[in-house]
Amino acid sequence: MSYPVQSTFDRLRRIVARDGAAPVRITTPRESRASAVGFRGCALLVTLAVVYNLWELRAERLVVAYPNDSSLHYQMLSVAHHLLAEGQFPLDHWYPYLSLGSPFFVQYQSASAILGGALAGVVGTHLAFSWSLYLLLSLWPICVYYSARLLGRSRWESALAAAISPLLFSVTGRGYEDQAYNWLGSGLWSQLWAMWTLPLAWGFGWRFISQRRYLFAAVATLALTIAFHFVTAYLAALALIVWVLVKPREIVRRIGRAWLVGVGALLATLWVTLPLLVDTKWLAINGFQVGTYIDDSYGARKILLWLVTGQIYDYGRFPVVTIFVGVGLVVCVKRFRTDERARALIGVWVLSLLLFFGRPTLGPVLNLLPGSSNILFQRYISGVQLAGLFLAGVGAVCLARLLADLVWRMWRETIDQLSGRSWLKRLRTPAILAVTILVLAPAWTQLDAYNSSNNVWIQYQRVADQTQGAQVNELIAIAQSRGGGRIYAGMPSNWGRTFYIGDVPVYIYLEGRGIDAVGFTLRTSSLMTMPEAYFDESNPGDYKVFGVGYILTRSHQSSPVAAHLVKRTAGYALWSVTSGGLVQVVDTTTPMVVTGSDIGTQSSVFLSSALPGEDVYPTVGYDGRPAAVSTLAFGALPKGPAGEVLREKLRLFKGYARATVVANRTAVVLLKSSFDPGWTVTVDGETVTPEMIAPALVGVTVSAGRHVVVFQFKGYSSYPLLFIISFLTLVGFGFAAFLWRRYARRRRRVK
Repeated sequence: MSYPVQSTFDRLRRIVARDGAAPVRITTPRESRASAVGFRGCALLVTLAVVYNLWELRAERLVVAYPNDSSLHYQMLSVAHHLLAEGQFPLDHWYPYLSLGSPFFVQYQSASAILGGALAGVVGTHLAFSWSLYLLLSLWPICVYYSARLLGRSRWESALAAAISPLLFSVTGRGYEDQAYNWLGSGLWSQLWAMWTLPLAWGFGWRFISQRRYLFAAVATLALTIAFHFVTAYLAALALIVWVLVKPREIVRRIGRAWLVGVGALLATLWVTLPLLVDTKWLAINGFQVGTYIDDSYGARKILLWLVTGQIYDYGRFPVVTIFVGVGLVVCVKRFRTDERARALIGVWVLSLLLFFGRPTLGPVLNLLPGSSNILFQRYISGVQLAGLFLAGVGAVCLARLLADLVWRMWRETIDQLSGRSWLKRLRTPAILAVTILVLAPAWTQLDAYNSSNNVWIQYQRVADQTQGAQVNELIAIAQSRGGGRIYAGMPSNWGRTFYIGDVPVYIYLEGRGIDAVGFTLRTSSLMTMPEAYFDESNPGDYKVFGVGYILTRSHQSSPVAAHLVKRTAGYALWSVTSGGLVQVVDTTTPMVVTGSDIGTQSSVFLSSALPGEDVYPTVGYDGRPAAVSTLAFGALPKGPAGEVLREKLRLFKGYARATVVANRTAVVLLKSSFDPGWTVTVDGETVTPEMIAPALVGVTVSAGRHVVVFQFKGYSSYPLLFIISFLTLVGFGFAAFLWRRYARRRRRVK
């Protein structure tokens, strides 16, 4: 009776001794049955992780206002839905919200919003957003399992990695964890889509470079990662270098394969990358983030301390995941010389860790990366966590095997006596599941407490949306019916950060409802994003600059400037201020010279001066481009109003504004939208060159008299060609992969 048990544990020790070599091909019925049992056990473990997520995150599927960046992503999805419903494609459109507008779908990763907008045509915008958030987060263990299998990990290693995947919890809250995405967290919805494509891009890229399989999938998943999230795309692309280097003897062949995948993905995503590169000059830099951990990350010393103290994987609890990762790392180091898969895991983990160290440690090296000034290196904790999950699966299986070996050595006779009982054999898989749950109990308990709190807050916010939100919605409707400018409800830098609907700041609530407002700052690369951060609410002239016609405050709060009370409710008040509207006739004066990095600080001098109140604006020389000629002589003061707007027709959602004006002298017709080279202007039917007017608005000089001025935004014009290139690239790679599979099958038949 002892022989079968003895052989089982001997085989177990041989597997450990083989340094992680691929499992031996199953040849006997007994081994086939054991494999089937193992597969069912792994499937059950992955299912358990998914079911846990579906239950814990169930409140995320509800319709609610968001207090974080999810509000921005929901607005993007809504805009994409409306444009697609009208038969228009969002990428070549003006995005009128946030920082006085921008070609936001070009400047920001927008593929997820466009896909969500298409889905919204079937289920509606609220359900499309909330359910995509809920399901992408809940079903992620399936992606982890499949990706681990692509990377050559065993079933149990992959299943345990999947079981651990919902339990990540870090000190930053910006990795592949619930905190990064849920209502209480950061709302990184676009990163959530890339959280699915990155592990697949790693897996398929590894398979093609090492085994010459899955070419189309490798190109497609890398292309999707580029389209979904620019920061994550760097990690996906740099992993190709790791796959090349892990086997130096094949480096030449692997370079060719990596080059093929990279070029294919770039061609397939030209519709994303090329317009962005063309527009790069007109992207503002967030000066408040330069030199901070948001851009530069935290440096090796702090991150390594977090790593060894469990704060990367197990913040605030017993470091069970960290232990698994550490054991898996030791196992892979031991297998480094003999197992290519171990080298691959160590390679992507180290790569992610180096990127996460950021500029404090590797500044000169990281600056060599194209576009590195716009990379948020602190986000690469996601790669450390993803590679760590795969290592944790390796470590968990190794510990399980060592534990089994220890049990065998200690209770060999008892095991011999029980080995022939069939009912005991059937308990093996439930026992493995029970032990897994027991070991992971600290993490499960912590996440349950966190998600329970998240669910409570969502329910609280839903009630607030129906009560407090109804009051704000009433005031919004009044402002929209009256027209005359944007709405201001405070900013993150002043009382706005404590001015709530439930637990959502009102300036974020307005943005989530698609209201053209000022105050939710530093969310785009618009040239007006930095000047907006310097908006001086005590200077009446600044309301004119930003086209603010209404102020929302608490019911007992007075207006920051002289204003007329429109209506007061139990909790809120609406005030109107003189803004001059979104089109105004103004004078211009001595130009200021700015770049994308200093436009905010340069504009702050103008915004804090008396010039805005006098309707006098400097012209702007931007990044070496000459400024327009001023309408006022140097040092001259305006004599009376520059002119007036008789009629205007604003369709900023469509990138269109038309105004009939009377200029009392040579003056500038100013559209209070962010300047972009895509703006075109006609005056009385004649095309003229638009001018940048301080802080970064779009205007045109007109002579004295009556004029009809039309502003029209025209986005990148070559999208049809880029889509054709993308389509032909994917079809070509798909067809090439099909032909290669046929050729390989024929060669096998001949042999």
